[in-house]
Amino acid sequence: MEDTDAEKKVVNLRNDIKVADQPGKTWPRNLLLFTIALILGYIHYKYVSTLFDNDRNFSYLSDLEREMSLRTEMGFYYSYYKTVVEERPFVAGISKVMYDKYVEFPRDVNALNRFNIHPEVLLGAIYRYFESHLNTSSNVECMTVDLGDSLPPVDSCNGIGVPMLFYLEAIWWLAGVAVAAVFLHATLISESILGGFLAVTQFFANHAELTRVQWAPNERENFAWPLLLTQAWLVSAQIRDRGKKTTFQLQVAIFFLNCTALLFWQFSQFIFLTQIAIFFIMEQLRIIDMKAFCIFLHSHFCGLHMAVLLLQGNDMLKSSLYVSFFISVSVYCLFFSSLRIKVQNSLDLLVEAWLVFLRVGIILCASIYFKKLISEFLDVQEDSHIWELFYSKFSDYKSFHTLMYTCSEVYDYLPWATIGNLLKSFLIPFAIFNTLNVVNYWYQRALDTIDNEKEKEKEVPVQDDDDSGIENNTNTTDNKLKKRKNSKETIDNENKDFLVTFVRSLDIEPHVFYGIAQMFVYGAMAVLVMRLKLLFVTQMCIVSGLLMNTKYLSFILPNKKYMKYIPIVWGIFLVPVCIALLENVAKESSYIGQFSDPPLEELLTWITEHTEPLSAFAGSMPLMAAVLLSARRPVVTHPHYEHHLARQRTYAVYKMYGRFTPEELYEELTKLKTTYLVVEWQYCYGKSNNNCTFEDIWDLEAPHLKSRGPPLCRSLLTHAQQHFYPVFRNTRYTVHRLHDISLRYMPRSFDT
Repeated sequence: MEDTDAEKKVVNLRNDIKVADQPGKTWPRNLLLFTIALILGYIHYKYVSTLFDNDRNFSYLSDLEREMSLRTEMGFYYSYYKTVVEERPFVAGISKVMYDKYVEFPRDVNALNRFNIHPEVLLGAIYRYFESHLNTSSNVECMTVDLGDSLPPVDSCNGIGVPMLFYLEAIWWLAGVAVAAVFLHATLISESILGGFLAVTQFFANHAELTRVQWAPNERENFAWPLLLTQAWLVSAQIRDRGKKTTFQLQVAIFFLNCTALLFWQFSQFIFLTQIAIFFIMEQLRIIDMKAFCIFLHSHFCGLHMAVLLLQGNDMLKSSLYVSFFISVSVYCLFFSSLRIKVQNSLDLLVEAWLVFLRVGIILCASIYFKKLISEFLDVQEDSHIWELFYSKFSDYKSFHTLMYTCSEVYDYLPWATIGNLLKSFLIPFAIFNTLNVVNYWYQRALDTIDNEKEKEKEVPVQDDDDSGIENNTNTTDNKLKKRKNSKETIDNENKDFLVTFVRSLDIEPHVFYGIAQMFVYGAMAVLVMRLKLLFVTQMCIVSGLLMNTKYLSFILPNKKYMKYIPIVWGIFLVPVCIALLENVAKESSYIGQFSDPPLEELLTWITEHTEPLSAFAGSMPLMAAVLLSARRPVVTHPHYEHHLARQRTYAVYKMYGRFTPEELYEELTKLKTTYLVVEWQYCYGKSNNNCTFEDIWDLEAPHLKSRGPPLCRSLLTHAQQHFYPVFRNTRYTVHRLHDISLRYMPRSFDT
């Protein structure tokens, strides 16, 4: 009876596939899916925009306050959008971006090559093109806001015609695209719209753990993350529906998304590295064939070359492990992919398994070698801090640059609080449960296939070639005996090589395997770097949708008569999810904040009114982003830390928080042509429970200076030092003017 039920399921599945292949039957369902995805995306767009506005009371802030609210890297990236929008003509803005003398004064920096600012340039160009239609009274509404507390009133404008709000509007819509992609991907692998709804429900229930777009809107991942989710959905559709006429359209879309993701986020290369590695493993295990793998590699080939071209030869991308791994795998596909063993017995299987490990090891070693070769040839050290960071995770190694990362919470290990929240919403249990169900389904289906084949062979009738009516025909009797003997030998051989037969009978769904494998890879990355939990948690939401695929529930409901209880099982499982959803939405929506930073506003106003336009400033990276954006003054350091020279500059400037002499700091700053130095009280006198103050970092970096006394910044904040002359002071900042080294004084050579 169980075999009959299994056969019926297989027949029904085949009929479903045939119906899906008919164009007239698929477009109504696709239209419904895209409509639902659009609605869910719009809900998330409104949700995150509302949370952002509530967090800072953004609608009632002045232009300066809005810019100040974009802290550290956010302000740094937005400054390029502001340049493109404000410079006249448009070509002058692009030229100023490509030959930027403000970000690492006095060096010229090609920002398009270094900083992944293509979203800002693209949005700035769109705003400039439609500016005459956007900047109208119908699209801009201004008001005067009374701040109280003896503060002067400020003017605040709202509407899509305001450049900053136009910029943020695009980010909110991209956040909506992320939810739409999660719904479509979960629906694809679960083969159920309910699976898509469950994934989106988990998305909102764990919203605080998987995105920070509502708090840090223009971080690079918020531009690339929705594109990466869409690309993963299209890749899954391509390997599921291989051979269909839509392969070319999917290939073009995937190529475009690959290129755009590489332009928008420098970390996209590591995500694509894991993706190629997973697909290579799938090809080695024969889950996908070589043709499907080559089609997949072709989209990466086109996207990578186009990205390198548009990034104007970005050294970090060209020398990345992603590029070297792609080269190694491509060489294998071109020259060695045909060297595979046809598995016919246990010995062949053992040899092939050993060769799979050998090929994976060779590809890995070749990739590392190619990366080292390319880096040495191009003399590139851009990503050295990344490998030092990972090395510090597994050892006691610490340096100034690794501590700059690990002392930040987002680069620490995944906290237990996050794991507790994911357990509370049942996201981790769902992911584990679905993974076990899928593996069990593949295992049981392989066993059923073997049993069915054996039954068919046993039931094969022995036909007589000669129906002459002679009972004692010797030839006929011999033929019958031979056939029975061969049949018995075949069954005996299959019993001996059961593992070979089992492996042949495995029919692993490639799009489901990819989704689960990617989840585990993202999990390993998130455990090491908390910032990457957005990838892990989002992928778990997608995999959680598999719960709604009834064919995988045979693990807990092996008998068909129990299938009627599936809605009850779903209802029980969804109770904690709905509770977590309501609690998280209520918690996030209840927060009402008000951005205000008078000391920073006072500092930026003083810089704008009392310093020359080409006066270069040095200070902490977050503060320099604000000086660059709002005061439009050159800076010698900036928050983008993914460049070797930028790290050296930061290392030099931050000596003010170490136990160095004024002469040593002055020598470093004069090399950078610095005019003003800004010292912050919180960094100088800050306390930390995990030894992460700048004083602690410098004591670890330069232990031989511990005997010198307090850090230099305390001397600069308390009394005048040679070469450093205080010109501005408030409760948080002190600005020092450096002695002008261009002045030379002639010594007196005669007596008066």
